[in-house]
Amino acid sequence: MIRDEQAAIEQVIQMVKEGTVTAVDGSIIAIEADTVCVHGDEPSALAFIKALRKRFDEENIEMERVGNR
Repeated sequence: MIRDEQAAIEQVIQMVKEGTVTAVDGSIIAIEADTVCVHGDEPSALAFIKALRKRFDEENIEMERVGNR
């Protein structure tokens, strides 16, 4: 789990825009991610989601709501 907010946001943006993630050893791995999991029990979860949403807006990335909430 990435605990640095900016690093986590950059990783999500990389996943969405490039279809890759950067591993701990620096290697680039191709992925097809359909969702982003945020650990809601983390004290910083809400702040992270707000920052991620702001960055998505800046990058013109659309989100799709899943579930009935």
